[in-house]
Amino acid sequence: MIEFYAARSPNGRKISIMLEECGAPYRVHFVNLEQGDQFKPEFRRINPNSKIPAIIDDGGEAPVTVFESASILIYLAEKFDRLLPRTPAGRAECISWTVWQVVNGGAISGQWGGVKVGHLY
Repeated sequence: MIEFYAARSPNGRKISIMLEECGAPYRVHFVNLEQGDQFKPEFRRINPNSKIPAIIDDGGEAPVTVFESASILIYLAEKFDRLLPRTPAGRAECISWTVWQVVNGGAISGQWGGVKVGHLY
């Protein structure tokens, strides 16, 4: 089972879409950013950067914690062998566009949606 920590945000949505595409068993934990849940010690053990999304995959020998949306997307694609090409060239292109979206597209759209420099309006 994958424990999925998110808020209502584009970064959370893209992980939920990926979990569904992979057919992964998961449970959602809502992190209330307005109440500062991301700064609580129990969440900081999951992501020391106090940001969502984050996952804990306890479906293997030992639990695996992954944070940052691009890292989670790549982890899930590799774990479930979905949506990530197998050739080095294909993988490089896919990972390049994933990172581009996070660094460029996501950052700009986050400002339009009310999130700016880590604060909610």
